[in-house]
Parts: sequence; structure tokens; C-alpha cells
Amino acid sequence: MDDLRGREGGVLRYPGRALVVVAGLPGAGKSTLLRRVYGLTGAESESVREDGVEVLDSQQARNRLARWLWWSPYPLWRPLVHLWYLAGMWAALRRPGAVVLHDCGTRRMLLLMLCAAAGRLGREVHLVMIDVPPALARAGQYRRGRLVGGRSFATHCRRWTALTDAVRHSPGTAVPGVTSAVLLDRTAAARVAGFAFGAHPVDSATR
Repeated sequence: MDDLRGREGGVLRYPGRALVVVAGLPGAGKSTLLRRVYGLTGAESESVREDGVEVLDSQQARNRLARWLWWSPYPLWRPLVHLWYLAGMWAALRRPGAVVLHDCGTRRMLLLMLCAAAGRLGREVHLVMIDVPPALARAGQYRRGRLVGGRSFATHCRRWTALTDAVRHSPGTAVPGVTSAVLLDRTAAARVAGFAFGAHPVDSATR
């Protein structure tokens, strides 16, 4: 694992068909990073494709379904958002080019499924982990105007701590199929200049 907390930014480099999962607690700054690097606004209703890279965020699925279900309370159709998002992931993995995925990373089964699917398709899986204290993540939720319920957030925090502790020891052991992990804090994430995908990257650390 590359611990880049507190370090200067640069470009995160990966193989040309990598699956990069940008993970962190809700409110950690995942969307902020992807907005800055790929110009996401949060209003998209489908994945964004740029220079051979496909970027997916569950907000895209939510926006698309909201066209028809805006009149219904969101908790009632949240499962549909998750299913739509999963379908988009599997479709993206089957298309050419790299895939960048916005995900909290605290659902171990989803990570295992992604790694298994990517492995079958000859893709490497790399984690970009934005590690911030729960209080800072909570403040991020307030700023964006979307709060995660207290019990759910506590579960996210517990699982995130377990994941980061395990990844520090060995990314491949923590989540079988993960090739590398980069650990960022909020400052380091703000200094990442972008992602680069090529046939023969030096490694996954910033350069």
C-alpha cells in the first residue's frame, strides 16, 4: 500500500484497462475528487466517458430514475438505484478502456464481486482510499446536504476502519483480487492532479 497522506500531489498511474475504485466514508471527498479530475457536476444521469475512461457514480443512477420517480420518497426506490448502479458497473467492465468507480468501499461483498468480475475480464483492481476522521466526513455530508442515518454511518465507520487496517497489512489479502491501494487524506486528495492509464505504468503511486 502507498500511504500518500500529507504528501505532494501528482498523477496516479494505472494499466490501461484497470478498474480504479475511489473509496471512502460518505462525505470523505470522493465526489469532490472526481468532480475536479473529470468535471463531474453531480447532475449527470449516465456514466461519463473521457479519453477512454468511464467514470461511474451512484448519483448518476439516482438522477436518471428521479425523472420517473421524483414524486415518491427516495427511501422507497433506493434499492432500484443500487440495482441500476450495479448493472452499470457490469456493463462498464465489459466495454473497452479503464473504469473509475465511486464507491464507499465498506460493502465487502460488493468489492469481492467486483474483483471477481474484473479478474475474469482481465482487469486489475486498484483502490484509491480517502481516509478522513468520521467527524470530517460528517461535516462533508452536511455541506452536500445529504446526511447518512446515524446507525448506517456508524456501520460505515466500523467497516471502513476494518478495511483500512487490513489493507495496510496487505491489499490482496484484505480484498482478494485487489492489486494495489493508495491511502490519501483530504489534503493529499486535493493535491492529486489526475489519473493516467497506460499499458506500462511505473506503479500506482503519484509521480
